[in-house]
Amino acid sequence: MANNNVMDSLKKGAIRVYDGMIAVWPQYSSEEPLNISELTPKFNGCFAVNNSTVSVISDNEVFVAPYTRNLMCSLHSAGFCEKHFYVPFSNGDYPKFEQFKWNNLRMKAEQVRRDNFVKDCNEFADKHHIGAISDETLSRCFKMPIEGVRVKHPYFEDTYYPVLANCCLDYTAADKIGKFCYNNGRVVFVYRDGMTYVAKGYSIVDELSAAGYSKSGLFVPFSNGEKIMDYALAARWDSIRK
Repeated sequence: MANNNVMDSLKKGAIRVYDGMIAVWPQYSSEEPLNISELTPKFNGCFAVNNSTVSVISDNEVFVAPYTRNLMCSLHSAGFCEKHFYVPFSNGDYPKFEQFKWNNLRMKAEQVRRDNFVKDCNEFADKHHIGAISDETLSRCFKMPIEGVRVKHPYFEDTYYPVLANCCLDYTAADKIGKFCYNNGRVVFVYRDGMTYVAKGYSIVDELSAAGYSKSGLFVPFSNGEKIMDYALAARWDSIRK
């Protein structure tokens, strides 16, 4: 069913799963051997998806790979059918003796998803006439990291995340691109590439408006006396001038 090119590409970006393979469940401090013998005859030529993980069965062999758009396109074009069956390593577990490879595959896939997300956001921005601001202005803004920023307030501690944190351009996310909001001398905006930035002072508002951005009810980080707890991020924020 699957052509050689598709399978060669799959094998490079996946790990082969076999009966007796040891799965580690760190959340339960346990490990157990896998039993997949019943999957191969029933789901040969099929794939299943769970929690951004894809299991593919071809020629009675089972492979597991991180989800990417390119992988899905390749599987569909090669004639694989989507079914519902057990997907190893999709619920916090990982292969004991292939952990290093599995972690690398996941990191590479995550980068691919982020790159695709940025591409999708820029295409959306072009279509809806949401432009760029100057590099100089952007350099004076704090880019919210995907992993979030831990902050401390006199009354609470919290982690602030980018407005679009899951790298998926659905309808709700698309509605946030090209939006800004301000509070107490801070301006937050979702740039044309989907990234979230925070600026000091209101001078940036005119430039954003001229580039096609519009005001919306976004949460404005660092506008209520919060202190950034990470030293490097705090130093970056402190270095920004209005």
